[in-house]
Amino acid sequence: MFFGRRLSSAVTSCSFPRWQATVLAALLVLGCRGHERKLVQAGSYAGSPILLISIDTLRADHLPAWGFQGIRTPNIDRLRRDGVLFRNAYSACPLTLPSHVTLLTGKLPAQTGVRDNLGYAVSPTESAALPQLFAKQGYATGAAVSAYVLRGETGLGRLFAWYEDRLPFEPGAPLGEIQRRGAETVAVARDWLEQHGSKPFFFFLHLYEPHAPYTPPEPYRSSAPTLYDGEIEYADSLVGEFVDTLVRKKIYDRAIIVLMSDHGEGLGDHGENEHGIFVYREAIHVPLIIKLPHNDGAGGSIDAPVGLVDILPTLTALTGLSTPPGVSGKPLFGPPSQQGRSIFSESMYARLHLGWADLRSLTNEEHQYIEAPRAELYDLRKDPSEKVNVLGHQRRLGAALRREIDVYDRNLTPPSTVSAEERTKLASLGYLTQPTTAPAGQLPDPKDRISEFNAYERTSELMNGGDYERAIVALRQILEKNPLFTDAALRLARAYESAGHFTEATTVYRSVLARDPALTEQVAIGLGTTYLNLRMYAEARSHAELAIKSNSGGAHLLLAQIDLAASDPLSAERDARAAAADPHYRAPAMLALAQALIKQKRCSQALEVLGGLSDGPRPSGLGARRADALVCLERIPEAIAALRDEIAAAPTKRDAYGQLAAIYLLQRQPDEAESVLGQMVSRIPSESNDQFAVMTLRHFGYAAAAERWVRRAQPGP
Repeated sequence: MFFGRRLSSAVTSCSFPRWQATVLAALLVLGCRGHERKLVQAGSYAGSPILLISIDTLRADHLPAWGFQGIRTPNIDRLRRDGVLFRNAYSACPLTLPSHVTLLTGKLPAQTGVRDNLGYAVSPTESAALPQLFAKQGYATGAAVSAYVLRGETGLGRLFAWYEDRLPFEPGAPLGEIQRRGAETVAVARDWLEQHGSKPFFFFLHLYEPHAPYTPPEPYRSSAPTLYDGEIEYADSLVGEFVDTLVRKKIYDRAIIVLMSDHGEGLGDHGENEHGIFVYREAIHVPLIIKLPHNDGAGGSIDAPVGLVDILPTLTALTGLSTPPGVSGKPLFGPPSQQGRSIFSESMYARLHLGWADLRSLTNEEHQYIEAPRAELYDLRKDPSEKVNVLGHQRRLGAALRREIDVYDRNLTPPSTVSAEERTKLASLGYLTQPTTAPAGQLPDPKDRISEFNAYERTSELMNGGDYERAIVALRQILEKNPLFTDAALRLARAYESAGHFTEATTVYRSVLARDPALTEQVAIGLGTTYLNLRMYAEARSHAELAIKSNSGGAHLLLAQIDLAASDPLSAERDARAAAADPHYRAPAMLALAQALIKQKRCSQALEVLGGLSDGPRPSGLGARRADALVCLERIPEAIAALRDEIAAAPTKRDAYGQLAAIYLLQRQPDEAESVLGQMVSRIPSESNDQFAVMTLRHFGYAAAAERWVRRAQPGP
């Protein structure tokens, strides 16, 4: 093994004569500053620890290291000073899962088959990804991720010996929005390093900041010009905590550290606020810094266009491993022969989710060509923000790039097809009666329809604010224009469900599942929940069972809830324990298990189960379940305290108010009950909550108080 520097004398050019070819086969070229590069023997860093730090959704041009003003990122700047900066690095896809799979395999999305965040998975036959290559050399391999779309079940978990993805799941939450704070991910990563940091290891750390929604904590919320930039500053602080651990463990100096992002963020530059649809530079131009052992090449910069697809062959070259066949990338520190190279990027999101055309691009040193129904060409030297399409004036160049992009595979395998068993279940439930067909003719150009997607994004504000009726109207208008807008249909179903329109929700869910059975993982649970709310227990159960294979934890949790509603606490206990075996669903499953135990009058056991949730983030409903168990044990003052804790933790959720008011009314304390109901309607003002207060008082026999509430709720003259 070689540790330490293996530098030759400086080479004063960024190109090499042909006679040097055999020499350079065993040499790597370190950062170019001005016109000077330095050479290092290939394999000199064999045995060095390797760390990949991925900061999701981070635009390169919003970092000071790339010239951005207005925010401070001292920890990323430290890595920049100690490492080599790649000014023009590009992602293969502006979506989290495909981009990371490309990073780890060195293959483009068409090669890996992973073209979207949901419905695709790493092939079970994949055996030459980075962690696997290093594991064969005796490296410990580990990963800690912060988003559902990178959960181990995508096939990523199989690539590592240890894969930590314990994300807090909220039943009914959109799967793509499930994430955890980066601070929690850094904490579990530090724990892993404590055990493995003294020997060769490969570790992947994924932070989901600054992915939307942008909710940076203070002081970053106030210190940055935008919330997006505040999340960048917060992510930088997390990088600092992680790097401090590496320094303390004496890992930093001897490690190869790759800091990068999977893709950027639109921020409205071309009409797209977030990412996934377009492949303009703001979406695919990403930061990339590589810090080598002993800070070799420190402060260097490389301007040539490179891709995240290049990271695998770069790390194998640096450590002396053989690069596996089929890799599309090139070693980033190889001889500077990449002039004229174009980097390929694609997005199939619009085609898969919206019925619009997919987009593909090539980016070289001077231009970006975007293949679309109306193609685009931008002069990056004169117009780095890509405001002026010069294709009309550069037709010969455009034609050459069009020919070049044609060599990349455009065939799209649909999202994972259902198994024979699932197909039988779907058919028995009335699905698969007609074959699904792709839209005919040329698909719409996304740049002509992006306003429809932005209208869809605005409905999230209505949903988050509880204005479900307006969200329903807006989403129906969107779907009238584009019935193929799958994400809008799913949100419409959730809006109907949240508004209590369960019959309408089932209709929408069923139409989505009939059109695309591959969405069973998302749709079956939502559909089963709406049937549960309609007290159609047989239908709810059949849809929960439909999702057992694709989402075992969620399916068993729904089955436990069905059992409870059907007054079968023994079955609920069994299903809740099965759901708790899935770490993603542990917290809500433990709440359901406690409820099942309370129904069986095993209330002390229920309290023990709930006590097991104290070692992680507080799940919604914990105080309410504790109160149920305490009432069962006739520990009323403690039950009241638990409900007040629940209200403090979730002041906009109605159930705890009603539960606390009921306890006071049973204790013959109507004034206290009315005070609680008053807090409820002031914090969650709505006509339905006024009615809820009236019905609660009437149910417990306080008719006069109920009439006062009726008059109170009536508008004045």
